[in-house]
Amino acid sequence: MIIGQLPKVFDPRKLARQGKQFEGSLALEQFGQLVDSLADDKGEVKVSLHFYMSEDHRVILEGSVSATLKMICQRCLDVAGIPVTADLRLMGVLTDEQARALPEDFDPLMMGEEPVELVPLLEEELLLALPIVAYHPPEDCPAQRSFTTESEEEAQAFAEQVEEERKGSNPFSVLAELKTDTTN
Repeated sequence: MIIGQLPKVFDPRKLARQGKQFEGSLALEQFGQLVDSLADDKGEVKVSLHFYMSEDHRVILEGSVSATLKMICQRCLDVAGIPVTADLRLMGVLTDEQARALPEDFDPLMMGEEPVELVPLLEEELLLALPIVAYHPPEDCPAQRSFTTESEEEAQAFAEQVEEERKGSNPFSVLAELKTDTTN
């Protein structure tokens, strides 16, 4: 296993035949498109990769990429550290047709004559793993705490009162009254 320096570009076939594994980290600022979605570009991205050949001699890349990304909390509009992890399970393909025929649990890794660039591959996986809307955990969010003023008992009592009112009122009672008016 190689620890530390991750390759900038790699030949998936060669690394899979050698059964190479890599662990290391990259500076977050290298991920330009991802950084555009964040509050700042400080931090690091942790990477763990394992290349191997499947039983039917196909290139497999498994691993994970994770980072704590600084995003704007949509409750309080303050910066929140959001942990993001993407698991990689890629199988090498040469054509779009091969990519469509992959087993469900694999994503395609397009291989050509050119080596594969590591950062764009990892960046795509992180972008797909970003939350649609970023929030602090409720207990850490200042806005959430300021709006949660009632106790559990008060909230439960209010929910029960609303439920009783809902059961007591029938939205079709007006129609029933109209029906009795027309028959008279």
